[in-house]
Amino acid sequence: MDTALQILAYTIPSLIVFLITFFMVKAFFDKEYKLRLLEFREQQIRQSLPVRLQAYERLILFMERISLNNLLPRVRQSEMTVAQFRAALISNVNMEYEHNLSQQLYISPKTWEVVKAAKEEMKSIINRNAMELRPDASSIDLSKHIINKMAEQEEDTATQKAILSLKQEVMMLYER
Repeated sequence: MDTALQILAYTIPSLIVFLITFFMVKAFFDKEYKLRLLEFREQQIRQSLPVRLQAYERLILFMERISLNNLLPRVRQSEMTVAQFRAALISNVNMEYEHNLSQQLYISPKTWEVVKAAKEEMKSIINRNAMELRPDASSIDLSKHIINKMAEQEEDTATQKAILSLKQEVMMLYER
């Protein structure tokens, strides 16, 4: 019986020291793990931020390029008919969109939907206005018609709304 008590007298303090050491080391490693994880996330953000900002820049440039006040003079050629001009405008909008498709990886799904809606709205405006004119009329007639309709509109255009949405999302990146 004495040997059992002696074994317990040595084992219990050793077990207590082991458990205290174990929990101290575990707490230290947990803290180190969390610190390393935080450092990794900060590094990830630092590395991805320039790429994300470039995506926002490209999408704002896309919105500017398909806005009608920029698109009409860039695409219009004096010898074009309304039908040819409409086709060239729609083709240009689609080409610009396809060129920027990969940017959706870097923005929120909600903002990407706003960008897509702006593209579709520009195409819709072009098609609606082209339908109101004769297909063989001059491209300048379509340009004037679209500009007059835009002047009557009091609210922001779809591209302006998309640009505002993109800018707001960029500001949220800096608020984190």
